[in-house]
Amino acid sequence: MNGHLNFEEGWKVLEQGIVKCSKILECTSTRPTVAEYMNYYEMAVQKQDYCREMYNGFKTTLSDCVRAMVLPHLMHKKNDSFFRELVKMWSNYAIMVRCVTGFFSYLDRCYVEQYKLPSLSDAAATSFFGPVFSYFGDEVRTALLTMIRQERDGNNMDLKCFLDVMHGICRSEVKTLMQNAVLQDTYDYYSIRSSEWIVHYSLPDYLAKVQESMEKETNRLAYYLNISSDESFDLCLQAVNAPLMETYDSYASEKQIGGQLLLQTYKTVEEELLDRCSSLTLGGCSGSNSFD
Repeated sequence: MNGHLNFEEGWKVLEQGIVKCSKILECTSTRPTVAEYMNYYEMAVQKQDYCREMYNGFKTTLSDCVRAMVLPHLMHKKNDSFFRELVKMWSNYAIMVRCVTGFFSYLDRCYVEQYKLPSLSDAAATSFFGPVFSYFGDEVRTALLTMIRQERDGNNMDLKCFLDVMHGICRSEVKTLMQNAVLQDTYDYYSIRSSEWIVHYSLPDYLAKVQESMEKETNRLAYYLNISSDESFDLCLQAVNAPLMETYDSYASEKQIGGQLLLQTYKTVEEELLDRCSSLTLGGCSGSNSFD
């Protein structure tokens, strides 16, 4: 390997490797040969001085590939057709990234860890979902939130495809956008349910529904958002418990139910929720489409 190449000359070689792998997105290419792979890898590790440039180039080149080869496939797609195309492109991209990150594995070991940067896999997820959300954020959110509501209401959904996409998003820098959308939709869902339940159930039964909903949603959000049960429980206090108990407060005030009874009710509900949720062991889970 020529050790005297400058960064620009060496990067051209690496770009060729990324472009070759990018053809996987359209199923028109095979993986690099062993000789090509070693050539790209040796180029990537030739000089430590270029780590920052290679890391940034890795992210930028992947984003360019997504804009050029993924976004056109999502154009003019709606609803289920859009989501299935997104799943296919994300799946192909995951295969592509597993090839490409092999060239740059030196960066994960020596550069990323030293400077506390997102791993190559997480950076690659951002390079995919960043452009996708920029152009199709509403479509992605609508598709995923619709599937969550379907599952919540007892209907079937394609859980594998859902988790592949959702957990990919949760590895990227758009995670907060998606998490906020899920929490707002969850809040809206239980605001509607609370108005139905408060007139349909007795107060003890209503509070039992609050408890049941908190338990289910703590598990659901931990699984979907790939977070710990403790973090999920805190989010559910805002998105599930808050709208349900706001309706309870309003109803109790309207019916002039005594404050002492309300205080005891809150205490009982809080104690039962904390007791039940403290035993939850479900943590974050990973989808099947992993770069690692």
